[in-house]
Amino acid sequence: MLYHLLLQTVKTQQSAGVSPGQPHLLHYRLYDVNDVEKAFNYLSQAASGGSLYVIVDEVSGIKNFQTLYEKLLTRVPRLHLWAASYFHQNAPAGWQVEYLTRPLRSPPTVVREVEQDEMITTDRHVLRYSERGVPDHTDGPPVRRLYHRGHSDSGRFPEDCVTCGREVASFLQSLRVGVTENSTTTSTALTSTNGATTPPCIQWRDVLVLSLGNFTVKSGMVTGLQEAGIPVQIMEDDYIEDLATARSDVVWMTRGHYIRGLERKVVVCIVERDLQDLKVERMHPLHIRLNLMSRCTSQLVLIYPDRLTPEGD
Repeated sequence: MLYHLLLQTVKTQQSAGVSPGQPHLLHYRLYDVNDVEKAFNYLSQAASGGSLYVIVDEVSGIKNFQTLYEKLLTRVPRLHLWAASYFHQNAPAGWQVEYLTRPLRSPPTVVREVEQDEMITTDRHVLRYSERGVPDHTDGPPVRRLYHRGHSDSGRFPEDCVTCGREVASFLQSLRVGVTENSTTTSTALTSTNGATTPPCIQWRDVLVLSLGNFTVKSGMVTGLQEAGIPVQIMEDDYIEDLATARSDVVWMTRGHYIRGLERKVVVCIVERDLQDLKVERMHPLHIRLNLMSRCTSQLVLIYPDRLTPEGD
């Protein structure tokens, strides 16, 4: 997403007669020593004795990352390097650090769910949210909780359940997702004081359905959504650019690790099916609250297996 935003900036500058550098999108697994060496060789050659600007997103393998930047310092005298990580202990010694903890992405209803993650409350690997610093005009839409009660039409888990797919579809339609001004149904277009209309604020591309498991074209939830006329697309590696830029007006269905960093207005999150208790969700390397629920900027929908319900419900 950042790469595409930089491309837009470059195009704007070029149209104004400025000749900026060209961004390059590189994929390296810095926890892999071999990839560290590949990154060093490429970046040091790209600098060619001049300036080098590097943005590293979601730093992993902190020791290897420190090795990479120390090696680059010896080869690239005009090195400009920024890195981001939500693990606050990942900053190499001597770096200038900024902690961005104001919850500006999500409404309070979503923040309250995310901040219960044990990476924040117990392990303390992720800093707690600070004060928002600006008024909350609304608490946000209430979190919607759906339950897979072992429906007889399909498998054990929500991903396999046609009925769960239908319930999700019904809720999305109640939000008037995908309704346009030209629709034969009641339009959600808003009328301003001067009589002009604006299109609805939620489209299919604004919705993510996330799980820790895999979706396939045969998944019951996929079938349930499609039966309701909802356009869906299952994430595959070749589609990452389309997903990041929200180019296609479809509901994306994917495993949670594909979407770290991306945001959508409506996030449907299937709570881990293999956990006996929400309190042990930290046992999975991909934290449901921290990684999945935090992608939501407005309406959060949680689907629980029949044996897994939040406290107090």
